[in-house]
Amino acid sequence: MTVEGIATIRYLTTASFGYGAAALLPGVLAELGLRRPLLVTDRGVRASGIAESVAAPLGRAATWFDGTPPNPTEEAVRDAVEAYRGAGCDGVVAIGGGSSIDLAKGVALLATHAGPLEGFAAVNGGLERITAAVAPVVAIPTTAGTGSEVGRAAMLNVGDRKLDVISPHLFPARALCDPGLTLGLPPALTAATGMDALTHCIETFLSPLVNPPAEAIALDGAARAAASLERAVAHGTDRRARWDMMMASMEGALTFQKGLGAVHGMAHPLGALPGLPLHHGTLNAVLLPAVL
Repeated sequence: MTVEGIATIRYLTTASFGYGAAALLPGVLAELGLRRPLLVTDRGVRASGIAESVAAPLGRAATWFDGTPPNPTEEAVRDAVEAYRGAGCDGVVAIGGGSSIDLAKGVALLATHAGPLEGFAAVNGGLERITAAVAPVVAIPTTAGTGSEVGRAAMLNVGDRKLDVISPHLFPARALCDPGLTLGLPPALTAATGMDALTHCIETFLSPLVNPPAEAIALDGAARAAASLERAVAHGTDRRARWDMMMASMEGALTFQKGLGAVHGMAHPLGALPGLPLHHGTLNAVLLPAVL
């Protein structure tokens, strides 16, 4: 296929991938039976007009929450849950980078499960406490890095700790991966998020765990990122480079179901330092050469 077509990819969840995929949102919401979604984004993405253009066909049926911080916090999740309940929402649409998508997963969880967020963290045995009652999430990434739109985890800051909330019930019900939403992404953010995707692929491939299918995906994602990241940074409107980077991002999340490594092992706690909003992808870029 060419970069101009839309592919339907069913793997861990169902993703519509290609230029124009974001326009499928109204039909996807109808398929899922969602009539009053909460739109989760951040102020930058909303101010850019990207989120507004994606959500325009929904009219007044949607409620906005644009308070996602650079590293999503429990406080922000609870504020969004309050908006969700106040408007009688029945699902969540995340439009943004990994932070917005992870926060949306936190909202989908706490809107349907009682208890503090900390109790659902993987390190606290939270996997067994998360049920199929999680509200449905539609994820629309506007960066090419975390791949959270096809992942089963949400990284959320609780106090001074970054906790991993993991469950097969946290996979978004649908992902709409539209490279067109990244054409205006600034060079620095393109580089930082792209290094996150590349790190996912490299760390997964080098993990000693046994998962040959994940390794095959990692190799394809790493090859795409290595060939296209510099071009996407230098020429942000290059449609082929943007397509490849969004695919590398999605593949990075598909493959890291196998496991990550020391780069992420250090980047996550650094990203939770209070008062120091360090970008996760930039941290990976700094740490990766030393770890290798």
